[in-house]
Amino acid sequence: MTRSNYRSAATAMAALCFVMAGGSQVRAAGETIGYSSPFLFSQFQVILQDQAGKEAAAAGLNMLAPTNADGDSGKQITDVRSLIGAGAKALIVVANDSKAIIPALDFAADQKVPVVSIDIGPDGGSLYAIVRADNVGMGWIACEAMAKAIGESGKVLSLQGAQTSINGRERTQGFHDCITQKFPKIELIERPTDWDAQKQAAALQTVLAANPDLKGIFQQSDYALSPTLNVLKQAGRDAKVGAEGHIYNISIDASPQALGLIRSGDLDAGISQPLDAYAKYGVQYLQDALAGKELALGKTDHGSEVVMFNGNKMDLLPAVLVTKENVDDQALWGNQVQ
Repeated sequence: MTRSNYRSAATAMAALCFVMAGGSQVRAAGETIGYSSPFLFSQFQVILQDQAGKEAAAAGLNMLAPTNADGDSGKQITDVRSLIGAGAKALIVVANDSKAIIPALDFAADQKVPVVSIDIGPDGGSLYAIVRADNVGMGWIACEAMAKAIGESGKVLSLQGAQTSINGRERTQGFHDCITQKFPKIELIERPTDWDAQKQAAALQTVLAANPDLKGIFQQSDYALSPTLNVLKQAGRDAKVGAEGHIYNISIDASPQALGLIRSGDLDAGISQPLDAYAKYGVQYLQDALAGKELALGKTDHGSEVVMFNGNKMDLLPAVLVTKENVDDQALWGNQVQ
């Protein structure tokens, strides 16, 4: 599937979600807030936006129609300004580019509009809070699961997320450091994807052709699962989990699609980001900011820790490895949404 097809399908899904939630603007008493999405070509971002809208509605907040930067950092800066101009008194932002978002955050700070960043952490700027998972840790989880499965030797491919995103950088770093420090018999191949499904598929195709003995693939997000699996199928390397010739395949997000692929034996494992917690605590911290409450550093009451990150307070949430053994766990966000 092409990136444009992903975008069309995801945009349609987002529109449906917000029609079901009561229209483009959640109608409830209370403050007006805005939501700035980086793109909607991934199922993860579509559902995250929808869940945040539901949390805001439940909290009695009025959410303006969410904006979609469509992968354009310049547009996201304009989106933030537009949301504030439309009356948003606070914002939830998922940064398209961790550095490029800083001017938008500075503008919000100048306007005294508090911002909570969820999923992707900015490289600077002034925010009330950041809510995200330990992305370096997720890279380590993927590395250790893969190494165990392939016998700690052989060639593996890391399809790197965008290096303009702190998530892409940290997932790459965690996987790289784990392989090089713990598993000297594993040969690591790294290829950039820039969160582009077509680029990811092309990178896998090239590496697979040059390395027919490839034993493992690390996908840093679920957004390109279908194109990646299509490449394996076309190359005749799509043997199911446990079958002869199978290439170990792990991805981050544990979206509904990924969980289905784990059940069918097309994907070995996923790492579940706490999407539901991103939405829940993103909205909660936005309420706290509007109420003038101070966010305390240290352990929280929901199994995480608030730490300092690039000059801002960050609630660092845990992630979970999902395999066939626990794929039906109803606590996973991917099992809680359609």
